[in-house]
Amino acid sequence: MRVSAIVSTFERPRELEMVLAGYALQDDPDFEVVVADDVSGSATAAVIAAEVRRPSTWRRLRHVWHPDQGFCKN
Repeated sequence: MRVSAIVSTFERPRELEMVLAGYALQDDPDFEVVVADDVSGSATAAVIAAEVRRPSTWRRLRHVWHPDQGFCKN
């Protein structure tokens, strides 16, 4: 059974980095993290890209981003 954790973020790259570091410890092969990004800038994308590049860390990490349409986090 696939387990998904959805993490919402907006311009908090340092906090996102800490959250992803915790989720990276999961060893279930069907575990995934979906980062729901409410129009963050390049710093957030850089955090996600760095996590994806770590060897043997992520089985599934997806970054979902949308253009600015006002507050849409929830």
